[in-house]
Amino acid sequence: MEGMSIDFPIEHHDLETRKKSRIIPIAVGLFVFVLLVLVIAQWAVDSSGGSAKVFSPSVELTDGSGVVYDIQQLEGTPSVVNFFASWCTPCRKEMKEIEEISAVWGERVVFIGINSQETNIDEAKKLVEETGVTYTILYGGDSKLLEEVGAVGMPFTLFVNPDASIAGRYLTALDSEDLDQYLEKHFG
Repeated sequence: MEGMSIDFPIEHHDLETRKKSRIIPIAVGLFVFVLLVLVIAQWAVDSSGGSAKVFSPSVELTDGSGVVYDIQQLEGTPSVVNFFASWCTPCRKEMKEIEEISAVWGERVVFIGINSQETNIDEAKKLVEETGVTYTILYGGDSKLLEEVGAVGMPFTLFVNPDASIAGRYLTALDSEDLDQYLEKHFG
């Protein structure tokens, strides 16, 4: 037994093998993430699901002067209702895009912005002034209203039929081209 050695097979992993073994879980994780994003995006683009089937806020909404806005006056005209906040960076750009399209669609569609989840209403008014929007801006939308309409983030836009039924929901910022196409599809 002297001079006898027992050799155990030792696996040698070179650097390339270790890199490959790390890439597979990362690739699978990335694939799952992208798939999840696509599923959420598809739901967001044209979903009539959510809590509310009709746009009829249970909270009081006021204009910049504090006058209560009668939401019933929307009946009979299609509407675009956009939820925004001053702290929402994509909302700022989207408000300008909505302003551009509101000028094109004029009297055919009512455009409304609802300031949501704002701790300082003056910040929201400052944003409206900075963006130069001329469509109706309302204040008082809280988390209860967002829940009612099925909003899961901001910016969030509702497309409301003349009978107040919700035609669609859009989560994330719209650009003027997408908004114009969506309006043409539903209200054109």
